[in-house]
Amino acid sequence: MIRSRVFFAFVILLSLVIIFTYTFVDFRERDDKAYDLYQSESYLKVLKLYKESEIPTSELELTILSQSLSQLEKQLNGKNTEKDLLQYFQKRKDTKVIEWETTRGTYYHLEDPYFSHLKKHGIGYKRALITKISAIAKPIPKTEVTHYLLLLILEDPRGMEESFSDALSHLLKFPFEPIGEIETSFLLQTLHFLSQTSGTNLYHQTAIIRGKNVNLRSGPGRENQEVGKVSEPEPTICLEEDSAEESIAGNEGNWKRCYFPNNQKTAWIFSGFLKETLADESLIREFEKRFKAVDNEIRIDFEGWDGKKIPQTFFGNYIPRDSIRISGETGFPIYGNSGKPSGAERICKKLSGNKNYFEFSFLPPDSETPIPFIEIHLQYNHLEHLAYSISADQNSIWVNKNRYVLDGEKRRENLSLHIENRLGDKWNASLWRRNTGLVQSIRSFPLSESILEAGKYSWEICLPLASKPNRDHVLLFEVRTGIH
Repeated sequence: MIRSRVFFAFVILLSLVIIFTYTFVDFRERDDKAYDLYQSESYLKVLKLYKESEIPTSELELTILSQSLSQLEKQLNGKNTEKDLLQYFQKRKDTKVIEWETTRGTYYHLEDPYFSHLKKHGIGYKRALITKISAIAKPIPKTEVTHYLLLLILEDPRGMEESFSDALSHLLKFPFEPIGEIETSFLLQTLHFLSQTSGTNLYHQTAIIRGKNVNLRSGPGRENQEVGKVSEPEPTICLEEDSAEESIAGNEGNWKRCYFPNNQKTAWIFSGFLKETLADESLIREFEKRFKAVDNEIRIDFEGWDGKKIPQTFFGNYIPRDSIRISGETGFPIYGNSGKPSGAERICKKLSGNKNYFEFSFLPPDSETPIPFIEIHLQYNHLEHLAYSISADQNSIWVNKNRYVLDGEKRRENLSLHIENRLGDKWNASLWRRNTGLVQSIRSFPLSESILEAGKYSWEICLPLASKPNRDHVLLFEVRTGIH
């Protein structure tokens, strides 16, 4: 009798334990937990699911972690900074807190260790980038706005037009540094594409100015500071509007914040001085052509590379080096070799398909001696054959023996080598900066004429590595190659 009672009590207790376990213990996969926590805005709990130094391999988890950090950064920069949250991140080893002094006080930026591991141009990468931009709660430095803008306009918004449009409009509210001709063209293409896409906040927001010397203001209303003047037929794209209606110079309307591409400025203008126009079809065609070309483009960058191991997709005798981050991008340092090329190694990446341009983004060295930093090879007969060697010193860029003197200001350069045609056993190329030709008729080193005629070769990009690096280096950010 006693045994049966004990057994019965034990069964009851075991049943209660099982019921309690299944009721209160979460057996789901970690990515499911992270997703639900993010949806419920429990961003800090998302981070606490992972060890501080852990970088997941799942795109979904990386996206959620990156988005959670962005949302927490937004909380840090709200009207009242959450001191407990700030202290948490100041103690957290793998999340650096950077303080930017702005016109509206200190902005606390959380350096994101997850974003750089996301696949470039992938859905997760675009979602994380859009969340970063949308979470900006007050002005940040112009350089940072420019950095985000350049990242955003390289992405294809199709499939996520609404959120992309919101993020772009939000970002253009902040002052940014002037961008180049190509980048400006990309921005206009994207704006006009979104302005003819229903459901976006930019739908039917292209316009031209009516009248002369129309005032632009820092805020909605004539009481705000004048920041410039525009006259017809200046084009613009409007980003948002103030709901209050009023009458100015006999025109009824309301104030709109608009982007003026000719001076790369955003300001408020009264809608009575705007005439709606249709989106530019030629810009939309260029937009579609650009993203069709991206499918055939190969892009090499160093995001996710930590210096200890050879960069992904490269092969060769790798010599470890520290990565260098500038303005949120990872650069690959290529050192000078003290005039001893025999002491150098190199790593290479094989390329598939035809190629007729090689675009490279780099920071020049302080060295007066040219440092080779890219080699372009043709591979045939199971051997590599050097076609072009590209070097840089503090003042110049060299392609084989052809030199172009830069303007002397040490800044990031974006140049491209265009393969124009073949002359016997040599390729003929030209060097460009954006839409400007710098050096024409650059001959390659001799190659096999019969192989070139038959097209039985493949391209290869190699990076020289000094075995005993010195302090001088070229910092390579990115290489793109494809067909124009």
